[in-house]
Amino acid sequence: MWRNIFNFFKGFTESFKHQSTEYIEFELRELENAFAILILGSLIGLPSPPTPIALKILPHMQREIYVMQSRVSDDDIFGEILGLFDIG
Repeated sequence: MWRNIFNFFKGFTESFKHQSTEYIEFELRELENAFAILILGSLIGLPSPPTPIALKILPHMQREIYVMQSRVSDDDIFGEILGLFDIG
């Protein structure tokens, strides 16, 4: 009986640890995305930090740039259509 209770609490704590770890990993990914938007936001018209600071941080953003490139589709028809309009 004690073994069953022990196993129950052990499983409960393992589940809690796993779920907590997933939340922390999700928050890390979101913070990395926000950081990348902050640094590279000038490319899409958002205010950005001063250029010398962005250039110093740029080598540390290799992973974020790779992730952003992997999310971009080569067949972006909507982007091509909007590219035809002279906005600016």
